[in-house]
Amino acid sequence: MNKRAAGFGIILTGALLTALFGDFIWPTRAEPFPVETLSAVPSFDGLLPTLPARNTGRLGRVGNAWNMAFIGSEEQIIGALEEAGWTRLALSIPQSIREGLAQIVRWERLTKFPPMNLYKLNGRIQDHNWAQVITPIAKRHHFRLWKLPHIDQKQRYLWWGHGDFDLSVRWHDLSHVPDPDMNMERDHIAGTLKGSRWVESLEWRPMAHIPNKGKNDKGYPFFNDGRILLVTLKNPSESSKTLD
Repeated sequence: MNKRAAGFGIILTGALLTALFGDFIWPTRAEPFPVETLSAVPSFDGLLPTLPARNTGRLGRVGNAWNMAFIGSEEQIIGALEEAGWTRLALSIPQSIREGLAQIVRWERLTKFPPMNLYKLNGRIQDHNWAQVITPIAKRHHFRLWKLPHIDQKQRYLWWGHGDFDLSVRWHDLSHVPDPDMNMERDHIAGTLKGSRWVESLEWRPMAHIPNKGKNDKGYPFFNDGRILLVTLKNPSESSKTLD
């Protein structure tokens, strides 16, 4: 048996064992925030500049920079993103492996694998993972969303997000090499939502506390113009504002 076949066998065996037993080792779900921390505000304008500029990554290191926010219910988030061609990925690594193996068995294109790493914001892992696959395993648009304990007068939540484009795989630590240009991914996400019946407005908001360049928890560089994409959602039956 050659080394390549042996390596593939080891990876496949590891994937199968993780799919079968991994949930006992890595039980994964986003912890709900305490109800008493929920705050209702007439507008999120004053709150946005106070939100964290970065999340937390591997080994507690400073992670990725903020580049998007959503205002909407979970149903509106899911409806808008699914219609825009985004696929929701499992938070659980074993679940993502199981879904990937199922797609392989059905001879389907891999869209729900590989899993996305877990990051934390205010001590909580992300609530949602979303991706658009370009090249299975290697290249994809993707972002994570955290539901925050803040609602507006329409009972819509504020969501904190980070997105970037995966260029390739760095195998030695099982991470993806991201495109350092965060603006490009932010604007791609906006482009997929422009004209959506779920979208009330799209805005680009400058946030002075966001670092314009740096490195994330894995040492990958990034740069941006300091603006976040603010996506305000609505129900499809409601009218939209003019989009930027």
